Amino acid sequence: MLYKIGDVVKGKKFGPMDHDFSGEVEKVYENSIMIAIQDYDPSDQSGVNELNGRAIIRKDEAKMLKAVPRTAEDKEAEVEAEKEEAEKEAKKTTGKKTTRARRSSKVRIEKPADKN
Repeated sequence: MLYKIGDVVKGKKFGPMDHDFSGEVEKVYENSIMIAIQDYDPSDQSGVNELNGRAIIRKDEAKMLKAVPRTAEDKEAEVEAEKEEAEKEAKKTTGKKTTRARRSSKVRIEKPADKN
């Protein structure tokens, strides 16, 4: 799923956080997103303070709660990203190597005996 700045997502508990939390996407990286933590359990206040109100979470662990409006280009990019992800998954499941493993033929070289 493609995330955009402004999306509201839910993140799983980690590190100093004892409960799940949600917030707004501030920055999108290749495999993760940085969110500004907005909704959290009151007992996690010290954890939120420790994280300075922000958390970086993996995209595959984030759950979209509310998406900002998408343009046609965004939708096309998302479809393309989903195709690429499906291709990667297909390669993983059928990803057995088609090349044969080489057998190393060890050549034994005998050293001449010392003549002392």
